[in-house]
Amino acid sequence: MERKKLRLLLWDECNRACAGCCNKGFDLPNLPVCGSYKGYDLIMLTGGEPMLYPDRLKTVIGEIRGETDARIVLYTAKTDDADALIEIAGLLDGLTVTLHDPSDVKPFLAFDDRFARHRIYHAGTNRKDQTFRLNVFSEARIDPGEITAKWNVKDNIKWIIDCPLPAGEVLMRHAKP
Repeated sequence: MERKKLRLLLWDECNRACAGCCNKGFDLPNLPVCGSYKGYDLIMLTGGEPMLYPDRLKTVIGEIRGETDARIVLYTAKTDDADALIEIAGLLDGLTVTLHDPSDVKPFLAFDDRFARHRIYHAGTNRKDQTFRLNVFSEARIDPGEITAKWNVKDNIKWIIDCPLPAGEVLMRHAKP
């Protein structure tokens, strides 16, 4: 049975200006607003950049947890606030970090080192299938030997023209940007 997947755009703001940003292909202000999280098996939190507002992000995760037991996965490229990201990782079923260019590598390695030593990384959310994924664009050039935590690494990623929404996913906005 195919899992029902929601890609939830939390807010448009981002600290980057990526030439290949997938959001450029969507009419973000006119996306349908998500009225309920029920009925989804997987909710993927995205933006803009979700980690620009860690406190708001924790509130959204709490809203979702209050309504459903769906898996929640955060997609972020911002790892320079290690304390906030580690705390948020403990609320999630999965964390996907994307390194777009060389400027992302040093903050990620600092986060990765702290994350690998933190109890949340070892204890997780007490959900048996918690995932940690690292997407590395070809421009980022990271040495796998420098990575401390056990990430499922997908490297040499290239920008996808027009970034179509993957089959089986629904894209909606969060109700309160």
